[in-house]
Amino acid sequence: MKLSFSTLGCPSWSLDRVLDVAGREGYDGVELRFLEGDDALWARPELSGTGLSETRRRLRDAGLAVSCVDTRSFFHDPDATARGRARDEAARSLELAAGLGAPGIRVFGDRVQPGADLASTRGWIADAMQSLAEAARGTGVQVWLESHGDFARAADTLSVLERVGSRAAGVVWDPANAFEAGEAPADAPGVLGERIRHVHLKDVKRAAAGDGPAWTPVLVGEGDFPAAEVLALLHGRAYEGFVSFEWEKRWHPSIAEPEVALPHFARWAAGVLRRLSGEPEAVPPEPPARSFRRGRLAVEVHPDRPGLGRAAAGVVAARIRELADRDGRAAVIFASAPSQNEFLAALRADASVPWRKVVAFHLDEYVGVGPRHAASFRRFLTERLFDHVRVQAFHGINGEAADQAGECARYAALLQRERPQLAVLGVGENGHLAFIDPPLCDFADKLDVRVVELDEPCRRQQVHDGGFPRLEDVPGTAFSLTIPFIMGVKRAVAIVPGPAKRAAVKAALDGPLTTACPASVLRRHPSATLFLDEESAALVERP
Repeated sequence: MKLSFSTLGCPSWSLDRVLDVAGREGYDGVELRFLEGDDALWARPELSGTGLSETRRRLRDAGLAVSCVDTRSFFHDPDATARGRARDEAARSLELAAGLGAPGIRVFGDRVQPGADLASTRGWIADAMQSLAEAARGTGVQVWLESHGDFARAADTLSVLERVGSRAAGVVWDPANAFEAGEAPADAPGVLGERIRHVHLKDVKRAAAGDGPAWTPVLVGEGDFPAAEVLALLHGRAYEGFVSFEWEKRWHPSIAEPEVALPHFARWAAGVLRRLSGEPEAVPPEPPARSFRRGRLAVEVHPDRPGLGRAAAGVVAARIRELADRDGRAAVIFASAPSQNEFLAALRADASVPWRKVVAFHLDEYVGVGPRHAASFRRFLTERLFDHVRVQAFHGINGEAADQAGECARYAALLQRERPQLAVLGVGENGHLAFIDPPLCDFADKLDVRVVELDEPCRRQQVHDGGFPRLEDVPGTAFSLTIPFIMGVKRAVAIVPGPAKRAAVKAALDGPLTTACPASVLRRHPSATLFLDEESAALVERP
């Protein structure tokens, strides 16, 4: 399940600001409705011509998707000419969605108009959707009817879609709209089924009698609508699409500002999804000096390296025990760097860890380096952990493999077979995760494991860390797990102590989410904790 927000909630913002906030707050995507007060999106300079190419580059750099392009097209008008204009505008939005790689456009039914009847209105809507679905053929874009107005209830929405003979026709399910019409959220998924392609989520509160509209938007979790139940229903159906926060600031100017509502929703939803996934709240053995969140990422700052190591080891040990109790095994990925020393010492000293049930992997290895080399990451983990505890298996990357592509495929197949549920990470001085350095970072990489070139700041760090005596001795390439694979591991713990990491930590937490700092993507991880000490956190803005 992925999170986005509709720009209906920040209608005056520029696209630059929308993308920046989406990254900083840990969203996976954005739903386009208004930009700078304008809803004729297809005509905007940043979404047409060379501007569109630059926007696609910006989206890729931030690892963001456009979850949906919202039209302003209603198909309920008895006037065929008016419906034709609405259809033409929707077609322009469809073309824009294709250019942005968005999976769908949103259209409306919406209400039976004076002088019309329900059957005719239903037919007009279905005809328009059929025409758009045919136009969308081959583009990868679908046409989604929002459950709204006289078609808010699931059965009424379905009555339109059943008349459209295309699988490209689906639903933007807005359960709060149906709730206002008297339908409980639990009633809809069984009716709409796989036709639910996108979900709008908000909270509403019933107004006092005679106090304006019957329902008004409120921050999610503070109203009468059971928003958490919607996430539970979707989770139970293994829904993999977007849940998009629809904060109706455009229509209700007096409600909270987007600077308040957008971070609130991201953190609320992330917490609900963690609980639905059975993720217990970790209790560190030593309270941190301070804790806060950046997007979905939990951050703990501890007084010193030993305290940080003990706290991280306590969380990792608890997760290993949980996995072993639940699944009979625990597949874990470990980082290999001096930054991990205190953590590994504390972890191997914990007698409660069921090591015999642990299947271990590591993040990276130098090309051409064997397991006896002083700088080998296999050797690092063996000496600091696996010589002290007996695990079920430690699967190492063969840095000396003659067939590098074959070794990547072999290791990727092992990872796919064992499906690690916990990743222990470090962050490089240049902000890298594993050996994914900024110049080659790709948040949409299709591979799980690849050979990468190491940039000079990364290679210099290997000298600083004592792995090699001179820069020219550091290999220029390495095997590395990729960012998408790391982000797909259900639980992540990043351990980043020391003054050398200050700039990288600052960029990861306070800068934009960008491939220029690969670790910034941790703000989007659904269940990750970053452990810092006072030295590594020295430059971070205090919440």
